[in-house]
Amino acid sequence: KSDSSSTSMNKSMAMPGMNHSAMSQSKTSNSAQMKSDSSSTSMNKSMAMPGMNHSAMSQSKTSNSAQMKSDSSSTSMNKSMAMSDMSHSAMSQSKMSNSAQMKSDSSSTSMNKSMAMSDMNHSAMSQSKTSNSAQMKSDSSSTSMNKSMAMSDMNHSAMNQSKTSNSAHDNDISTNRNMKPDMPMEQGMSMNDSMNMQMPIEPTIIGDKIEPPGSSKATTLGTKYQELKAAVKTNNPNKPVDGIIKMELFGYMDRYIWFINGLPEYKAKPILIEPGKRYRIIFTNNSMMRHPMHIHGHWFILRNGHGSYDPLLHTIEVAPGATAVADFDTEASGQWFFHCHHLLHMTAGMARVFQYTTIIEIANGTRKPENYAVQQAYINRPIVREDEVMPLDASLIKHPAGHHKGFYRSSYLELGEDPFHNAQEMSFRGLYGPDYNKLQLYTEDAEIYKGSVENADIDVFYWHLISQFWAIKGGVNYFYRPGGPYWQPGIGIEGVMPYYIDTNIRTYYRDGSVKFDIQLARATQLTNNFFFLTGLRSILATHTVVKNEIGNGLNQMRYILRPYYRIKPGLNIFTEYEHDEEYGALKRILRSQGEATTQNTLTFGVAVLF
Repeated sequence: KSDSSSTSMNKSMAMPGMNHSAMSQSKTSNSAQMKSDSSSTSMNKSMAMPGMNHSAMSQSKTSNSAQMKSDSSSTSMNKSMAMSDMSHSAMSQSKMSNSAQMKSDSSSTSMNKSMAMSDMNHSAMSQSKTSNSAQMKSDSSSTSMNKSMAMSDMNHSAMNQSKTSNSAHDNDISTNRNMKPDMPMEQGMSMNDSMNMQMPIEPTIIGDKIEPPGSSKATTLGTKYQELKAAVKTNNPNKPVDGIIKMELFGYMDRYIWFINGLPEYKAKPILIEPGKRYRIIFTNNSMMRHPMHIHGHWFILRNGHGSYDPLLHTIEVAPGATAVADFDTEASGQWFFHCHHLLHMTAGMARVFQYTTIIEIANGTRKPENYAVQQAYINRPIVREDEVMPLDASLIKHPAGHHKGFYRSSYLELGEDPFHNAQEMSFRGLYGPDYNKLQLYTEDAEIYKGSVENADIDVFYWHLISQFWAIKGGVNYFYRPGGPYWQPGIGIEGVMPYYIDTNIRTYYRDGSVKFDIQLARATQLTNNFFFLTGLRSILATHTVVKNEIGNGLNQMRYILRPYYRIKPGLNIFTEYEHDEEYGALKRILRSQGEATTQNTLTFGVAVLF
């Protein structure tokens, strides 16, 4: 993520938490990760991969990346496989391309591995902007196997928004290849969409709930713990699971709002759990950042295919696009905080409270708390304090949220000077309030020409966030010049369209005429700190009001070219060329008053975000 004030300092200014072009400008590429894991001896696998071409996809087509399975339980088999020239197009909105992950895993005897891959090129995919590279796995449980398979010129079209594109997986339970006989069958099941290449742009789960056992199947995929195994037995994997809790990790990155199941902490209620039970959490990370999820007072049993040797963790890092399945036993009464250990994410909403159903009885003294560790057959036991007993605060039982809704403020100021015409311009935008509801103050291109005010107006609007990229607003506008002063009601919508086009559309009503003010702009990052903004502004009206200098139809078009340099985050210097052209009835009104109907300006200025 390149968090620039680039788009935030353009004609339709984005605030902290609202800088959507930051994602398009990051161009992060993770280098190729290649893993070759083996627990066996003397087996030959030779794989060369020429000729797989994966093209891109738009918003209606679906293509599952190559799935290749090679499983065998026989002796003395020869398979040879060649694949090369893998080209993946796709996803143009985040420009994050994860390089190829290649795994070759085996739990058999007599194995040697050699792999060659060439010409793997990953481009983009449209609307989700994260490209997951092909994962290729070859698993075997046989003895003395030679595999060579030839595949060439496989062309897979891709897909986008409406349908799912999955990375190549060799089999559905690849992470559970080391399953133990004592492991319940449900832990070996998988979800085909666990590692969905396409990230949604809005939460897919809203609200927390505990589902009945067996209602959802999932497998730990894409985590750094895939091969982690406990040195001793940690749990009884045959103990039944009493409930399943899905936790979708998501956030509006540019707006600094983070969710679990579509809700920040201050909008969610405690998750009620019963003592003496086992619950299963299925984490899915549909954001573009890693989230180390931490539970207080308990151990996670990470279900990664080792059964009774599944590792114990109090923090599980869930990578982008990954799924993690973890159980925990409820043996420590009270209420316990659960959160992302990136503390900014925690305070911005990615947190919950687990509350035992017995908490009221314990607070009233009618039930004894579980405040000591009980000796068990396994290492797994509650993390509790035994040196002191801390009474429960009744107020915290009713309102257990650790981080309440905050009040935030952000202001943007832009000052410019046209030395050739003795003209000065000023734009300002401020947003003040909590995450979803704010007061907006907005003025665009207020102008002083040769010492007198030529253009000036300001919106005083209520601003409401309706999705990650869009907000609606409404209120009043004070119009000072030209044709003023007067007040007029107004409403509008602002946000980011595809291809990172910042959009600000407002409409006002005055003296029987409805006026539309439409602004579009896009900032393109050319180097680390150098950007080029292009924009246009159009003003239209439904009726002519001569005294207010409003004409029927198209009134004005403004075309903007602005190169600017980011001195540091929040501070830019710019040069702007603007061409203004008047049209229709407004053009005739201005001509009758002896005013110009075409204007070109060159402005030098500074923009600051504070």
